[in-house]
Amino acid sequence: MKFITNKYIGYLLILIVFVQFFVVTDYENFVDNNVRKTVESIEHKLDSAKGTVGELQKIKEKNCDEMMLPLQKIVALNPMINSIAFIRDGQYYCSSIVGKKISSKVPPKKEIHIHEKNKLTGMPSFSYYHQYNDEHGIQFYMKGISVDLGDSPVGHLSLSNKEYVISKDNVFSVYVPNEKQTHQSDKYDFVILLDYNAGLSIKNYLISHILTIIIVILLLILIKVISFKVSLLDFERVKIKKAIKNNRIVPFIQPIVDADENIIGGEILARWVISSGEIIPPLSFIPKIEKFGLINAMTKSLLNQLKGYVNEQYVHRLKVSVNFTESCLYDEEMYELCKELSEHFILILEFTESMEFADKNKIISYMEKFRKIGVQFSLDDYGTGYSSLKYLNYYQFDVIKIDKSFIDDIETNQHSIKIIENIILLANNLNIQLVAEGVENHRQKKILNDLNISAQQGFYYFKPMPLDNFHSIMNS
Repeated sequence: MKFITNKYIGYLLILIVFVQFFVVTDYENFVDNNVRKTVESIEHKLDSAKGTVGELQKIKEKNCDEMMLPLQKIVALNPMINSIAFIRDGQYYCSSIVGKKISSKVPPKKEIHIHEKNKLTGMPSFSYYHQYNDEHGIQFYMKGISVDLGDSPVGHLSLSNKEYVISKDNVFSVYVPNEKQTHQSDKYDFVILLDYNAGLSIKNYLISHILTIIIVILLLILIKVISFKVSLLDFERVKIKKAIKNNRIVPFIQPIVDADENIIGGEILARWVISSGEIIPPLSFIPKIEKFGLINAMTKSLLNQLKGYVNEQYVHRLKVSVNFTESCLYDEEMYELCKELSEHFILILEFTESMEFADKNKIISYMEKFRKIGVQFSLDDYGTGYSSLKYLNYYQFDVIKIDKSFIDDIETNQHSIKIIENIILLANNLNIQLVAEGVENHRQKKILNDLNISAQQGFYYFKPMPLDNFHSIMNS
């Protein structure tokens, strides 16, 4: 539970980091980019005016009458410029609108000039002043500036030269420092002031990111599903580990009989018995045990329980087989358990051919180590894997268990009989004992007896049973 809790704390921290560094940062960029678009739009208008400076340079020394036509032509061709005025010797000299009949007002001191009331229009004006030097320059009265201002997706915008402010509909006001968020132009001496509207801004952010939001929501749902599955797997792993530790997964035994139906041994099978007494089918938990890497732990538990049983009960010198894996063979504690159990019965360790051994030479040496304490080896599910003959050639098994799939249709399929006959021939030549698995009716039994396979196992004889029941049958 502590692991699961820590995991969810980890997920929460990841979510907080995601929100902080991605959502918050992206939202801040959204706000800044919207204001920046207005800055760039106004810069573009001023660039248009500045682009005419080179052409006007040619006429700056001419008299006003000679200037009028070129000035009016530039104004007519440039939709961004309302009018142009030349300033000479620190005074207004000539205007594209009125010629020399121009105001005697003081020329602008700033690059960006905001005036409360234009003499011609009676409205606030906005101009860009390009200075040649302290006494000479060109003033461009701009139009369309207010179109870029006003309500934006993130709030109300206005423009300032840090002295005065002009906003939508040419509303004029005095600049108040730090009243609003400021966004400085990188090219000209003006700032855009943002009167931030959180509700409007967040709404427009969500609308503009609707596809991203849908994807994020789907990802969060996916993470939740994966998290749930991981948590479920964690819970199942802990649950199975606990069942193994508390000996809730117990050894059952399915007897093996000879031709006269006398019990000659049995196969140990794992069964999970819950507190209510209900038995969980092996197919419901064995694959999970393999997935969680708990096969060794379960096998060791079964051997320990089997050891406790044989120490308390008298056990005939039967052949008892236990399913084993390569890693189990290398476990020293399991070796000691097998050594003790071999004193009570003939212990046969079963390997399935569906899983190839990783280290041939190591397996052979360990099998020899176990043989020295009387352990035999069986190849289970014979005929279903991809390396049957190689297994028999390398590892010298003592027993072959013919897979149930060949027994199932032995009554109707002549091919199955032919295969079994060849297995019998091979086993006889290699001096290997045979056991037929999955015998379920009298007809199958008779055919197997006719084929001289006397050792048989299946529901026709016995189902897997608790060790105490097996002991009672043996003593009856």
